[in-house]
Amino acid sequence: MRFLLAIGVLLLVIATVFSLQNTAAVTLVFLGWRLPTTLALAVIGAALAGGVIVYLASLVTIGELRARLRAAESRLREGERERTERPAEPRA
Repeated sequence: MRFLLAIGVLLLVIATVFSLQNTAAVTLVFLGWRLPTTLALAVIGAALAGGVIVYLASLVTIGELRARLRAAESRLREGERERTERPAEPRA
């Protein structure tokens, strides 16, 4: 986990340095919308949008994993309950 965090911080630093060195005025065009801005803001905005998308996608995955964990814990409790209800078998 720390490795992924380190990679994320490194990418953030690289994007920041890139955007600070490229301050030219640009016009972003998307589906008929026009937005005059600087290249630095466009890069930072794209990085932030990507981060939000990844975060939202991870929430779905985390929810699925939690549901699977709850189901496995339920099966484990059921198995433990059945084992304690079963009469003890004589040992040979």
